[in-house]
Amino acid sequence: MNKYVKFGIFAFINIIMLYFIFTNISNYTYEFAVTEAEGSVSDVDNKDSDLNSTHIIVESIESNIENMKNVLLYKIKPKLIPGDSNNSIEATTIDRALAEALTDSSEIDLSPPNPIISQETKPISNLVEFQKVILARNHLLKRQCSNKKSRQSLKYKVFYPLPRKSLVWCPVFKAASTNWMHNILHLAGKTEKDIEKIIQDHPQQPNEQARVVAPLLPLSKLREISSSEQFKGMLVVRHPFDRLVSAYRDKLERCHAYNNCASDSDWYYKTYGKKIVKKYRKGAELRFGPDYFSKENNFGSPIPLLSSWRSRSLPSWWEFVQYILHTSPSSYDEHWKPASLYCSVCSFPYNYILHFENIQQEEKFFAQEMSASDLIHPRWENRNDEGLAKEEILGKYFNMLDDKDITALYKIYEDDFKMFGYKFEYKHLRLNLKS
Repeated sequence: MNKYVKFGIFAFINIIMLYFIFTNISNYTYEFAVTEAEGSVSDVDNKDSDLNSTHIIVESIESNIENMKNVLLYKIKPKLIPGDSNNSIEATTIDRALAEALTDSSEIDLSPPNPIISQETKPISNLVEFQKVILARNHLLKRQCSNKKSRQSLKYKVFYPLPRKSLVWCPVFKAASTNWMHNILHLAGKTEKDIEKIIQDHPQQPNEQARVVAPLLPLSKLREISSSEQFKGMLVVRHPFDRLVSAYRDKLERCHAYNNCASDSDWYYKTYGKKIVKKYRKGAELRFGPDYFSKENNFGSPIPLLSSWRSRSLPSWWEFVQYILHTSPSSYDEHWKPASLYCSVCSFPYNYILHFENIQQEEKFFAQEMSASDLIHPRWENRNDEGLAKEEILGKYFNMLDDKDITALYKIYEDDFKMFGYKFEYKHLRLNLKS
């Protein structure tokens, strides 16, 4: 049996299996549960039922695939040519390889190639629908906070208050924070000329720009603002893993110093990158091989950098994750600290939780609530997706991690998942999804 016959057999088997899989799948409609934050009680009950049905369907399909494999395995018999010992040995060897492939449960993976993080939510078409969504998110947060055994300390010095607007905003970095630093300037009533002057005085420091109009206030004053009937305690949240990848790509994956990635003038390299590489580079080379940090392999980056550059002196995603897993979250930089921890969400009465994934739509209605539709505008700041879908980007990065690392990451960001209604489905992992 030559190599072309062998290829033909494998191709034939795969075609049969794929036909069998899609024939089964076409008989069913997959319903994924929407977040419990945005559904009524009856909706949640119905979706729990749908989820159970989905698991049963998947198990049925997987069982049928195994049966198909068994049938094909039973049909395989060595094609022996009398008197030709070489061909007999070759046929037996090929049949054994086919048998091993058919008995390998990992041969067929029904999971999608990239993580599933998007929520199946209805578009918000008017202010009433927006208010219902916000109310559901508030209830979810209160319910999750009530389950916490210990009370968070309130880190109110991170807040940006505008007393005249009865607004207190907590910035979740890598979740439209730069955009909202600009919005704060407009909400404070500054003219374009004023804003231009503030930006010139604090170049490339949007947080300091916003502090000009939203200075630190004592806790007593913040409590006074939050007791007002017009009070709006707002934060924008983002899928925890999507935010984490974005923070790494923006702050540590690319060079920020001119012509020298390993320059101490790059604050993030000096503070984090250099130490991460020193501690975890040997482990990364053992795991991925000596050529992993070669120029041909983008110096360890799974995605070529189109808008910047990189060198082997910068940490890889895997090294960054090891740092995250072996460091206390309380000492994290604000760009990757859990939002629930950074903003003390169980110790302050937030009543407007916007989702980054739907920010343009939700900002529009929040602006209406603030009577500031002419002041709040969406902007795309610090975009670094290289034109790829976020699920595709996540797939490339999380493919470098094993299940143990992903599960450990989830435990660190578990409050963000549960308090803000986020899910993560990748390969056989189902994080914050009801079984």
